Amino acid sequence: MVDDTTSGSPAKLTEVQVKDKYRRARREFAADILRAQHVSRGAGGIRCETSQHYWASVLFTRMVVTAKTIQVLTPDLQPTAHWDFSAVASITRNLAECYLFFYFLCADDIPQVEKDARGILLYLHDNASRRKLFGESGKPDDDAETVAKAAVHDDLVRKFNANSYLSSLPERRQKELIRGEKTPFVQDDVIERTTIEKTNFRFLYRLFSQHTHTGPVAFYRMAEHGRGHGFQNHQDTLFMTFALDLASDLMRRATSDVLDFFPNAETLGTGMETSDAKSGGPSRQKKQHVKRR
Repeated sequence: MVDDTTSGSPAKLTEVQVKDKYRRARREFAADILRAQHVSRGAGGIRCETSQHYWASVLFTRMVVTAKTIQVLTPDLQPTAHWDFSAVASITRNLAECYLFFYFLCADDIPQVEKDARGILLYLHDNASRRKLFGESGKPDDDAETVAKAAVHDDLVRKFNANSYLSSLPERRQKELIRGEKTPFVQDDVIERTTIEKTNFRFLYRLFSQHTHTGPVAFYRMAEHGRGHGFQNHQDTLFMTFALDLASDLMRRATSDVLDFFPNAETLGTGMETSDAKSGGPSRQKKQHVKRR
C-alpha cells in the first residue's frame, strides 16, 4: 500500500521523487477506478439473491462514487491546480469507513446466523441514528408517529432476541447493541478479520481524522511546512500519495469482493462501456433485489 515514509520520521525524499510517487499513485488509482466502474455497472443488471448481494451492490456503488471524488480532488501537477489535502484526507477516511461497513455486512466469511445478526444490527443502528437526527429538529412526534416508531423498534428487538448469535452475547453488550447508538462493530475487530496491514491503516486513519475534524495536526506549522495554502507543495503531495495508495488498495479489495458476488459483472460492464462508446450514449439497467427487511 504505502511505504515506510508514513512513519513519524519520513524518509527524506527529493521533490522529484515525491512528484514521481504521486504521478504513479494517481495513474494506478485511475486504473483501479475504471475497473471498479465496469464492475459496478455490470452488477447493476444482476439479481441480488441475498441481502449480502444487495448491500454489496449499494456500498460498492458508494465506494466508486467516493473514489471518483478523490480522483477529482487529486490534481495533475499543473501550476494553476488547486490543492487541498484536508479535503482528500476527509473523503479517503470516508472511503475507508465505507469499505469496513462493506466487509462487515457483505464480504466477511461467517456463518449465516451471524450474517443475519449483522443485518439486524444495521437496522437497529439506522433506526437509532434517524431517531437522533430528526430529534434535533425539536418537533415532537404526534401519537401516530410515536406508535409507529415504537412498533419498528419492538420488531427489531424481537428479531434480535430470536437470533441465536445475538441472544448469546453478554447482557451488557446486548443492551448496547439494541440501543443502536454506536456503529455495530469495533473498527479494529473488522480490520483484524481482513488482510489489511493494521498499523499502517491506523496511522493513516488517525492522520486523516485530524484533517476531517480540523484537529491541531491539520493546521499546526502550516507556514513552516509550506502546506495548506491551495498550492502544490512537498508535504501535501506526499500525503496525497498516501491517500491515493490507501484508496487504491481499498478499491481493489472491494472490487475483488464484489466479483465474488457477481462473477460476470466485469465482462458485462466492459461490454456496456463498449456499446456506449459506439452509440454515443450511456445505457442504464435497474438493479433487481430481494426485500431487505
